[in-house]
Amino acid sequence: MNELRQILLKAKKQVFSNLSGENLTRLKGDGMDLRDIKSYEWGDDVRRINWKATAKSDEILVNTYDEYKQLNISLIYLPTPTMSFGSQRFKSDVASEIFAYLLFSGVKNHDLTKSVIFDSKIYKPIKKVEEIDSIVSNIFYHEAKSNVDYKALSHFINKSYKRGHIIILVGDFLSLPDLSLINKKHQVYALVIRDRLEEQLEFSGDLALRDFNSNKSQEFFINKTIKQKYNSLINSHDNKLKEYFLQNKITFKKIYTNDEVYIKLKELFK
Repeated sequence: MNELRQILLKAKKQVFSNLSGENLTRLKGDGMDLRDIKSYEWGDDVRRINWKATAKSDEILVNTYDEYKQLNISLIYLPTPTMSFGSQRFKSDVASEIFAYLLFSGVKNHDLTKSVIFDSKIYKPIKKVEEIDSIVSNIFYHEAKSNVDYKALSHFINKSYKRGHIIILVGDFLSLPDLSLINKKHQVYALVIRDRLEEQLEFSGDLALRDFNSNKSQEFFINKTIKQKYNSLINSHDNKLKEYFLQNKITFKKIYTNDEVYIKLKELFK
């Protein structure tokens, strides 16, 4: 069984089990999830009288419901060439798993969930489980050619979605984003996918690296000085990234290639 099929089966099983698949936020509204049957009280909606249960009782009984609000969720994958990296598994594979969990959860919770690969195809809202396989597959096999144009991303989101959407951005954020035109109108989440090796370079010696933009390879010798400089640069970048998210009130979570994705998502959306 290939990894893509394992991702889909694992996500579907966990989301639709009794212990998982909760709503992603605590927003409430009008819904039809039956919770209990209780005695009628003055002011109760007569349209909720359970006539079958009432006929078997000596009192009027009404249905009660767990109410929820249908959420407008947009999952946006931010593909970059660096997503095709990973010491445990590719970061793009983790992105596929994230989408599988959130899409299955959206269907289960009756949320209006859209899925977008930003540099490629825009998908319609997901309403059926059967539609999810092809979307996750496209993310799994997608090859990015360039980095994210955040100005174009902001224009796309503000043009495509009305105020008040839940925007979930999935990428590695190895360049500092500009989301200032988005988070003022929408509730923004950032899922930062990383490999531990790229955050803490631990080996020395010869290393062959390929530039995804030019497709050219070049060999480097990694010594102690280069290793320390690299680690310092990535650490500085991530500190700035964290500060940016906090200042702009963007909820964020870092997910590594060797993490259990479902647990990380539950921590973020609990």
